[in-house]
Amino acid sequence: MFVAACKKPPVFCIITEYLCGGSLRKYLHQQEPHSVPLSLVVKLALDIARGMQYLHSQSILHRDLKSENLLLGEDMSVKVADFGISCLESQCGSAKGFTGTYRWMAPEMIKEKHHTKKVDVYSFGIVLWELLTALTPFDNMTPEQAAFAVSQKNARPPLPSTCPTAFSRLISRCWSTHPDKRPHFDEIVHILESYAESLEQDPDFFSSYKPPSDHTLLRCFPKWIGRHRSAS
Repeated sequence: MFVAACKKPPVFCIITEYLCGGSLRKYLHQQEPHSVPLSLVVKLALDIARGMQYLHSQSILHRDLKSENLLLGEDMSVKVADFGISCLESQCGSAKGFTGTYRWMAPEMIKEKHHTKKVDVYSFGIVLWELLTALTPFDNMTPEQAAFAVSQKNARPPLPSTCPTAFSRLISRCWSTHPDKRPHFDEIVHILESYAESLEQDPDFFSSYKPPSDHTLLRCFPKWIGRHRSAS
């Protein structure tokens, strides 16, 4: 299980206790910038994505996904935590009066528009950027300046030149301005699992990775596409 406890009705409280080494944010602050090994990035990202995949399968929106709300265990496993502003998809209206964390917040939420599960996918893109950089997004701005830059100027944290293409493509999709262009967590988990398998077989996988064409991508995910269509 990848979801930690929360102070919400039973549907939100999946695990009552989890002994951990602190938040993912705390761990990243202790690292040098751009220093987290790619193999660990994949492992941590996959834990988070699986946790969010489960939440979304239960029609739960987290709405405040960020490294501070991710608990890191002593075995370097991650659990999603802090459901203070989460909601059931059927009960999430507009974001009017919403109090989230601007640096990780999707533009449609900043604009107080109707939002879907894809707001969590946007936040996951920011978290993945954090894993790759060990930095704080928009650290040269106040939260309000970051909100304005994201919602009015389509700004995103800068991807380092050393960022592997495989990750930069996934991050760019996750934090797309258009929610319908962001992948579902089913697909994200599939992609990260394929990265993990490829990395295990070839330690130089990320340096030799070549983006698949759209046609190749469709062939790569036939089972996922079938499940997604049947669920629609």
